[in-house]
Amino acid sequence: MIRLLTTTAVFAVGLLLAPAIYAQTSQPNAPSPAAAAKDTLSQEDRTFIKEAAIGSMAEVELSKLAQKSENADVKSFADHMIQDHTAVNQQLTAIATDLGVGMPKALDTEHERLRENVQTLHGKAFDEQYMHGMVEDHDKAVNLFQREERSGHNAELKQFAQKILPTLQEHQKNALELSHKVSQAAAR
Repeated sequence: MIRLLTTTAVFAVGLLLAPAIYAQTSQPNAPSPAAAAKDTLSQEDRTFIKEAAIGSMAEVELSKLAQKSENADVKSFADHMIQDHTAVNQQLTAIATDLGVGMPKALDTEHERLRENVQTLHGKAFDEQYMHGMVEDHDKAVNLFQREERSGHNAELKQFAQKILPTLQEHQKNALELSHKVSQAAAR
């Protein structure tokens, strides 16, 4: 009888402790879904996020400077860039956050140098340099987004690139046209 009670007591204690023991031993350091996504994100996709974010951030910062332009077309273009690229940055930030990837907080050296250079200019010289920078940046952005659309690994980033690409191509076309217009006016 004592043996039966002891066996039953040990069995009961085992049943009570089993969930606690199992909870401690089942994947103690399982990664969160965001960390798992970050670990599986290709280097190309990470580079896309970084370069797209910096390019878009630069367009907003440079365009804020362009609001001082005396040229109504340049000002209008700058306003459009601020609006569109702020929205692009918000969308990209949401995707990057879901994937567990941090966004750049500052411009890269190339864009910082351009910003510092443009900041010191005025009048037609400012307009020419700003528009030249917009043409170059949009050429790079279109290439970057086309590359992600074609060969990116993450479906959400590919879809984002595909969605934004027509807007960037329109910006590229408008920047080139306005750059020519500004250069011709400066040559007079």
